[in-house]
Amino acid sequence: MKKYKQNDDKNKNLLNEDEHIYGHSAAKEEARLREAINRTDEEKFFLFTRMFKINRMLKNAKITHKNID
Repeated sequence: MKKYKQNDDKNKNLLNEDEHIYGHSAAKEEARLREAINRTDEEKFFLFTRMFKINRMLKNAKITHKNID
Protein backbone atom coordinates (compact mmCIF):
# COMPACT_ATOMS: atom_id res chain seq x y z
CA MET A 1 0.00 0.00 0.00
CA LYS A 2 1.29 3.44 -0.88
CA LYS A 3 2.18 5.61 2.10
CA TYR A 4 1.14 9.23 1.95
CA LYS A 5 2.69 12.28 3.54
CA GLN A 6 1.29 12.99 6.96
CA ASN A 7 1.29 16.77 6.57
CA ASP A 8 -0.69 16.82 3.32
CA ASP A 9 -4.17 18.31 3.98
CA LYS A 10 -5.72 16.41 1.06
CA ASN A 11 -4.82 13.00 2.52
CA LYS A 12 -5.69 13.53 6.19
CA ASN A 13 -8.77 11.30 6.02
CA LEU A 14 -7.05 8.31 4.37
CA LEU A 15 -6.62 5.20 6.45
CA ASN A 16 -3.37 3.31 5.90
CA GLU A 17 -3.74 -0.34 6.89
CA ASP A 18 -1.72 -3.40 6.07
CA GLU A 19 -3.12 -5.44 3.18
CA HIS A 20 -2.20 -8.79 4.75
CA ILE A 21 -4.99 -8.30 7.32
CA TYR A 22 -7.65 -8.63 4.63
CA GLY A 23 -5.91 -11.20 2.45
CA HIS A 24 -7.64 -14.26 3.88
CA SER A 25 -11.14 -12.80 3.85
CA ALA A 26 -10.73 -11.62 0.25
CA ALA A 27 -9.81 -15.14 -0.84
CA LYS A 28 -12.81 -16.58 1.03
CA GLU A 29 -15.12 -14.00 -0.55
CA GLU A 30 -13.83 -14.82 -4.02
CA ALA A 31 -14.33 -18.55 -3.41
CA ARG A 32 -17.88 -17.90 -2.18
CA LEU A 33 -18.67 -15.85 -5.28
CA ARG A 34 -17.25 -18.52 -7.60
CA GLU A 35 -19.38 -21.14 -5.86
CA ALA A 36 -22.49 -18.96 -6.24
CA ILE A 37 -21.84 -18.47 -9.95
CA ASN A 38 -21.67 -22.23 -10.51
CA ARG A 39 -25.04 -22.93 -8.86
CA THR A 40 -27.90 -24.08 -11.03
CA ASP A 41 -30.77 -21.73 -11.84
CA GLU A 42 -33.07 -23.81 -9.68
CA GLU A 43 -30.78 -23.46 -6.65
CA LYS A 44 -30.51 -19.71 -7.22
CA PHE A 45 -34.30 -19.45 -7.46
CA PHE A 46 -34.86 -21.35 -4.20
CA LEU A 47 -32.27 -19.22 -2.36
CA PHE A 48 -33.84 -16.04 -3.75
CA THR A 49 -37.35 -17.03 -2.64
CA ARG A 50 -35.99 -18.07 0.77
CA MET A 51 -34.51 -14.59 1.13
CA PHE A 52 -37.93 -13.05 0.39
CA LYS A 53 -39.66 -15.30 2.94
CA ILE A 54 -37.14 -14.37 5.63
CA ASN A 55 -37.51 -10.68 4.80
CA ARG A 56 -41.32 -10.90 5.04
CA MET A 57 -41.07 -12.74 8.36
CA LEU A 58 -38.73 -10.11 9.82
CA LYS A 59 -40.94 -7.24 8.63
CA ASN A 60 -43.99 -8.78 10.34
CA ALA A 61 -42.17 -9.58 13.60
CA LYS A 62 -43.49 -7.94 16.74
CA ILE A 63 -40.82 -7.24 19.31
CA THR A 64 -41.95 -7.02 22.93
CA HIS A 65 -39.82 -6.35 25.95
CA LYS A 66 -40.32 -7.80 29.41
CA ASN A 67 -38.83 -6.29 32.48
CA ILE A 68 -36.70 -8.82 34.29
CA ASP A 69 -37.09 -8.41 38.05
